[in-house]
Amino acid sequence: MDATAIVIIVVSTALAIIFKLVLFKKIRNWMDQDLIKGLAGDDSDKLVFLQDKLEHLKSDGVPRKLYQEHLTNDANEFEQSR
Repeated sequence: MDATAIVIIVVSTALAIIFKLVLFKKIRNWMDQDLIKGLAGDDSDKLVFLQDKLEHLKSDGVPRKLYQEHLTNDANEFEQSR
């Protein structure tokens, strides 16, 4: 193989890995937003409240697998506080 072939292989592999990571991140974001929209229903105040809570969970370093539990509890607390 010549240098051009190696460069093409390296560049295409790097781009494929970057594409996979970006797509994975976008899908995770879509899943989080879908969870919030499902918990909020048609209530726009609850939606904003849960989006704020999600940002706090991310900034606090809470493991992603616990997001649903925390957001469900926050949604219930929001309903009880009304």
